[in-house]
Amino acid sequence: MKYPIECLDRRTSVQKAIQLIERSTFDIALVLDEKGSYLGGVAMSDLRRLLISGVRGEDEIGNYPLKHEYRLTEKILGDRRMANRMLSDMELVGVHFLPVVAPDGSIRDILSADDIGRLHGFSNSRTAGPARRVLVVGGAGYLGSVLTQRLLRCGFRVRILDSFLYGRRSLDTLAGDENLEIVEGDLRNIHTCVNSLADIDAVTLLAAIVGDPASKIRPTETIETNVLAAQALASACKLHHINRFLYASTCSVYGVGGNLLDEDAPLNPVSLYARTKIESEKIILGMGDDYFSPTILRMGTLYGFSPRMRFDLVVNTMSMKSFLDRRIQVFGGKQWRPLLGVEDAADVYIRCLEANLEEVGNRVFNVGSDDQNYRIDDVAEIIGRSLGNIPILRDHSNLDARNYRVCFARLAQAVGFQPQQTIQRAAQEIFEKLNSGVVRNPTQKIYYNHYFDSAEE
Repeated sequence: MKYPIECLDRRTSVQKAIQLIERSTFDIALVLDEKGSYLGGVAMSDLRRLLISGVRGEDEIGNYPLKHEYRLTEKILGDRRMANRMLSDMELVGVHFLPVVAPDGSIRDILSADDIGRLHGFSNSRTAGPARRVLVVGGAGYLGSVLTQRLLRCGFRVRILDSFLYGRRSLDTLAGDENLEIVEGDLRNIHTCVNSLADIDAVTLLAAIVGDPASKIRPTETIETNVLAAQALASACKLHHINRFLYASTCSVYGVGGNLLDEDAPLNPVSLYARTKIESEKIILGMGDDYFSPTILRMGTLYGFSPRMRFDLVVNTMSMKSFLDRRIQVFGGKQWRPLLGVEDAADVYIRCLEANLEEVGNRVFNVGSDDQNYRIDDVAEIIGRSLGNIPILRDHSNLDARNYRVCFARLAQAVGFQPQQTIQRAAQEIFEKLNSGVVRNPTQKIYYNHYFDSAEE
């Protein structure tokens, strides 16, 4: 069949049906009776509502009304007027795919609204793909704004939950996109979080108080946001039977390590920020089971241009200082850091959203690439050369205790990730953005997370 939509026996349990649909590409399933005859379609959101309303997970899906019983036959497909009427009905009830049913009730094929429209030459066919609804918590932030753009381009429907401490300018280019919904609110507000989960298929939690300086300045808010609110959101997702949950953690959890560190290496945090991330990882992974399958993404240090720009990240800072001061200041320099382009990070999140849940669920991944483990000295040299031999000033006192190299083999094997960004090209792009006036005053507080209560990885 053209579209591999899940076909379920009516005796399948509600909970099992959600699990099977979640592991498919589409958010619906077709229900068959004991003889294999088509009974109707059911959406994952409808099954979740049943469970929330008190239905037992073990109950059969056939015990409850199906979303619709629409079907296509050869007669309907051969009649332009009937086909157009069917398209109107599909649009009215939000159905995008229908089975072609034989006289004996069996399914011969599955067609989309677009397929039906093309068959009869309708110029206004109601195109719809298998897009999932994704909640991006922190979707206006440094990574969040890039990820939101990429998700929309890939056909996802996106809801953003963000407190907009940095304003809304990062979303200006997306204004009017019919697949984007924006909710203003604080992650720490339980009512706001629960309401934001309505009809959502997957959640990406990016919002946090990010970085050692910000966490040190606001320890109470750090614990509230990075641990308690994250736990509450994950619990709400589990209760809503939203199985796919991506949690933004950090390679800072390794702290200090002499060897190449994989996901099973000992954790050695040297900051409150890293400790809160470790605690949340434990809590969220501890909730995992067959029906709630979180993915923990320990990201390297991000770099690159974003609609919500940050200049408190090492590559971005050096690029900005090269423009403003015509020199790069390095403290220490022998520390290792795993680096990760912000566009590449967004690519990883999309790959995990699209991957078979059995490959990425209930697992921890380091996010980056082995080739982008760098010493800070080397980062400065590369950026200095790429921007026209910018001089480097070195202070060999080491003010940052973090020093670690990270192995990323597990991620590459699971989702086939290979980085496309380089720090050379990112530095050049940032320099050009500054030179052209896209960013007029990079010293403003809005570009630095530690001046605000919360941020985004």
